[in-house]
Amino acid sequence: MLHNAKDKYITSVKDYVSQFEENSFRKLASNDFNSWPSPREETWRLSRLGVLSRKEITPIIPNSKKKVSSVSKFTGSTIIRFVDGALREDLSSKLPPGSSLDILGEEDSLTCFHKFKDSNLKDHPSTNVSFSCTPSIVKLTIEKNISIGGFFEIIYEGGDENLSVHPALYIELKDNSSITIIERFNHLSSLIMPLQLVELKQNASMNSLKIFNDNQQSYNLSANCTFLSDKSNYNSFSLIKGGLFTRSETHAYLKGENCSLNLNGVYLSSKNQHHDLTTAIYHDVPNCTSKQIVRGVLGGKSTGVFQGKVRVAPDAQKTDGQQMSRAILLSENAIANAKPELEIYADDVICAHGATVGEIDDEQLFYLKSRGILEKKAKQILITAFLNDIINESVEESVQNFVFEEAELALSEIISKEI
Repeated sequence: MLHNAKDKYITSVKDYVSQFEENSFRKLASNDFNSWPSPREETWRLSRLGVLSRKEITPIIPNSKKKVSSVSKFTGSTIIRFVDGALREDLSSKLPPGSSLDILGEEDSLTCFHKFKDSNLKDHPSTNVSFSCTPSIVKLTIEKNISIGGFFEIIYEGGDENLSVHPALYIELKDNSSITIIERFNHLSSLIMPLQLVELKQNASMNSLKIFNDNQQSYNLSANCTFLSDKSNYNSFSLIKGGLFTRSETHAYLKGENCSLNLNGVYLSSKNQHHDLTTAIYHDVPNCTSKQIVRGVLGGKSTGVFQGKVRVAPDAQKTDGQQMSRAILLSENAIANAKPELEIYADDVICAHGATVGEIDDEQLFYLKSRGILEKKAKQILITAFLNDIINESVEESVQNFVFEEAELALSEIISKEI
């Protein structure tokens, strides 16, 4: 899509960075933001952003004294809070030993920027815009041989109508370290563009849970770039239920042997919501495994998208890469799109993909109704069972009830409107 002269947002980003030096990471990033992705680009064909070129949006100036409304969902969690895209240390917890939180200077920010630009997320709009407009890049480090008990709970909130928000977080787990991170997106802004870089060193392990529940009129374009080293493990689960348009995109690079990756997710869509889970997994070395399981439930005039790519390099023998997407339509006006993709250049691999889209099974529904269960309740039972196995498989037992409750709130709303 060519730069539309009426696209005031591109101009506002250029104006925002005009105060910085030409060789700063902000100015370098803004030089590459001259248009929104075209619908002719295959990865954006099913999730079009043309409407953003017609909106009057400007990057937010964070309010360091803004009050917050989101509260912790977990007793004893370590809270890290971003408001208006900026780290609020005054509203965050004291970190446990072996962990640190730093605001990066220009040199380290440039290093982080180039890691994104060397990846296939280099042209993602959030890469270029959020590096241009973020208040600062925040780095969370877990030191060697440190296993953090409990949870890190990262809460993103704030923003306002006609403003864009740009939190940027760099997470590094050093050798033999482990952590569980729960991220909650509760913004009020028109546009949210979170950036996240994750580096897992040798034998490091990270469990990640993301809950997208932004304002119903917001656009959230989340970009995550993850690098795995030898024997590391990354287990990620995303629940998308908020926002008018939410796209969570993760690119994962398996750079060390015997590492494993799970990128699972659920989207629950109603009214005219558009939810998109896009992943790209790059198996660059032998003896690694990856799995993607995605489930969707759609009502109203909503649309859902799963795009999952697995690329196996020529030397990446003994790769095991699996993809599966399933979606249930509760409305004749809802649409689910699935685009699993395998790109294999090695011959000794186990890779498979699949996708299904359909309605609730009539025989199962009839069976429950014949036992005296009302149709609304019967549908809820069947859909809950449809979601239960992926949540049980993907999420730590200690937070499964929280995820079930979050999913059921959205599910109840969808079902109530379809009966």
